[in-house]
Amino acid sequence: MPVPTFWRRSEVSIAAMSFRRKTILGIALIEAALLLILVGTGLSFMHQSNEQELIKRATTTATLFATTTKNAVLATDLASLESFVHEVMKNSGLVYARVRDMDGMVLAQAGDTAALTRPFTADQEVDDATDGVLDTYAEIRVAGTTYGRVELGLSIREIYEALATARQWVTVIAVMEMGLVAMFSFVLGTWLTRQLRSLKQAAEQVAGGDLGFQVPVKGRDELAQTAKAFNNMSHRLRHFNDELEQRVAQRTEELVQTQQQLQIDLERRRKMGEALRQEKQQQRELIRKLEQAHNQLLQSEKLASIGQLAAGVAHEINNPVGYISSNLGTLEEYQQDLFQVLDVYESLEPLLQYEDGALQRIHEIKQAVRLDHLRQDVRDLLEESQQGVTRVRQIVEDLKDFSHTDEGEWAQADLHQGLESTLNIVSNEIKYKAEMIKEYGELPLVFCQAPQLNQVFMNLLVNAAQAIEVHGVITLRTGSEQDWVWVEISDTGQGIAPEHLKHIFDPFFTTKPVGSGTGLGLSLSYGIVEAHGGRIDVDSKLGKGTRFRVWLPVRQGTEDRREAVG
Repeated sequence: MPVPTFWRRSEVSIAAMSFRRKTILGIALIEAALLLILVGTGLSFMHQSNEQELIKRATTTATLFATTTKNAVLATDLASLESFVHEVMKNSGLVYARVRDMDGMVLAQAGDTAALTRPFTADQEVDDATDGVLDTYAEIRVAGTTYGRVELGLSIREIYEALATARQWVTVIAVMEMGLVAMFSFVLGTWLTRQLRSLKQAAEQVAGGDLGFQVPVKGRDELAQTAKAFNNMSHRLRHFNDELEQRVAQRTEELVQTQQQLQIDLERRRKMGEALRQEKQQQRELIRKLEQAHNQLLQSEKLASIGQLAAGVAHEINNPVGYISSNLGTLEEYQQDLFQVLDVYESLEPLLQYEDGALQRIHEIKQAVRLDHLRQDVRDLLEESQQGVTRVRQIVEDLKDFSHTDEGEWAQADLHQGLESTLNIVSNEIKYKAEMIKEYGELPLVFCQAPQLNQVFMNLLVNAAQAIEVHGVITLRTGSEQDWVWVEISDTGQGIAPEHLKHIFDPFFTTKPVGSGTGLGLSLSYGIVEAHGGRIDVDSKLGKGTRFRVWLPVRQGTEDRREAVG
């Protein structure tokens, strides 16, 4: 267990004191401890005695006052009660007096107005009287029945004044006694340390270089024995010093030669260490670049595979969608022809009114098949089917556009069109988790690789949807400032912890459960945006949501930047 700093400093301070001061301090501390015990015990006893006396006095006064006012309370003699209250207030130390009937109604009272107006609470101990008044009461009882009670408040100021006076006298006596003890300790310490001062002066002489210095020896006590041992030590030190000087002169020359050789070796090792550090730094930088290139290659290969699969799936889907759309168009023409025939038949119904049962039979069949509803429902069904086929075609086209991530061509692109295509691709990921709000501004055409940026938008949209636990809102905003455009994606999800914000663009960093993410999406998105000469700003509050804003230049500055993105 570590020693507190205060105790370490105290030990150092005590060790630095002279023996005489330690003697004086030791005796003074012992005397102070005894005085503290004695004073504390005496004051505690006095405090308890005064408290008990005050409580006893309060109880006795309340009991006598209750007995005195009993008949007046029974007779409801308010004048007598008023007289009794003023009479009892003549007792010293009383702050207030009050008489209540059995219902708590005040019959008579006198004393301090502030004390009478506050709620009454009986104090069991003097320490409970935080307001300086000990509150007590006594019930007015006759034959076991309570008819009221008296309430008294006694000031506790006299107790504390008496204790304060006692403390002053005790302090004066203690100071005087400590002064006498200090004088005695000083005399005793001076007598004890006289020989020690001689030893100290002799030790200083030896420390100053006067080896062999001898100190006078007086008496046969422990201090005299110490002086003899010191004289013997001083004599041997002179002998050892002479031998040491000879050895030092011999070894000095050897050390000089060794030091020169060590300096040569240290310089050579320093140069080798510097070369190793530079080589390790270059290796670390090369490893980092290799990891980044490897990650981008893996992602590119994955996206290329997905693109090939998506192109194949789109081709296979387009065939059945084509003839489904054609069939629906033909079916719509057929139903129009059929409805025209039905209209002609309905126009001929008046000619059948004279045929027995024929017109009635036609009306029954029309009601049974709900012809009016069938007309409208067939139109609605065909219209919804056409809309569904159109939706499938749009998704297939967007999927084909989105799958062209391996194309490295730069061109002027409409970011709004890319955002819409991306939203179509990830709509199933979003529609069950969040409401999508689009606030598009005016954007110029941007010179970029649109498929790469679509990948960035998809990563941010999917992350926003996954950050929402139940249901929330995802807001998509766009705008431009001078030669820059920005795309902002914000959500009302869980948010990102402050300690994680600085790592979200690191490769393989993820806060998702194992198997739910690779930690490469934001890293690759950052690389794509950076290669376009842009940046990604992030603002997140835990429990409220996250906002990503992608900044892109309208025009690219150099060909090297375009090649980096490709």
